[in-house]
Amino acid sequence: MLNFFNKLKAFNRQRVTTRRNAKFQTVFSNEFDRSGLQLDALKLLLANTLTHDNKINGRKDFAVYSTFFGDTNARTFNKTDINQEFDHFFISNNKQILNMATDRGWHPIYLDLPISTNRILSAQQSKIPKALPHLFPALKNYDTLFYIDDKVSFNAIQMYQQSQILIEKKQALMVREHPSLKHNILNELSVAMIQPRYQSQREQAVAYIAEQIKQGRNLKVKNLYWTSAILRNMAHFDSIRIGENWYEAILTCGIECQISFDFVAQDYKSILLMPQNIT
Repeated sequence: MLNFFNKLKAFNRQRVTTRRNAKFQTVFSNEFDRSGLQLDALKLLLANTLTHDNKINGRKDFAVYSTFFGDTNARTFNKTDINQEFDHFFISNNKQILNMATDRGWHPIYLDLPISTNRILSAQQSKIPKALPHLFPALKNYDTLFYIDDKVSFNAIQMYQQSQILIEKKQALMVREHPSLKHNILNELSVAMIQPRYQSQREQAVAYIAEQIKQGRNLKVKNLYWTSAILRNMAHFDSIRIGENWYEAILTCGIECQISFDFVAQDYKSILLMPQNIT
């Protein structure tokens, strides 16, 4: 009898493990169609992507934007009230999330891409507005844009003040330094591998890094960047070049976009450090 129950426990453990592995392979699958995510395809798609909110106040010197892509059950939307003095845009392929954002005062921008429970695909979709805000008609005419991860709190007035510094210094981007990782891009890779969504793209991330070294870029750098908050001077030519180069690198390297940003940044001298405290 005891032997029977031991076998039953082992069977149940194996069943749970099999089910967990199947879910992992679905939720964190790196196998998906990337054709619609290529830069040329996105330029065609985004040319007709407009905000449907007519209450935009008309200021064109500064706007905030954030994003979420994917299934509603995976939502990370920060419900903090916004500063109505500035335009705030929320970009998503999920209309339920856009409704939540609209209720908090954000102007919705719907991007017609499929909603997926695949976290890798959803994360890749989210990189489109993160790296390419200049392709969105509702955003491209602002003097400065502030991207913020939808989980992160911020002070819009403080970021507007930083945007004026960015313009005065005639620089393209302002990004925070990583709060804990220093000196070597491999530190970013090693920490990323703790998380399942990055593990699934390990091979392509390693291949990307190897290619960057082959092309003469460095692993050891002065700054490792923290791209959860990005301030852009949209009048600076490098803003578009950095964004498009970065997006192409993300397609190659994977969704751990701080790795690719640290390499892309080596080609530009127009990136300033943002203050760590943005609240």
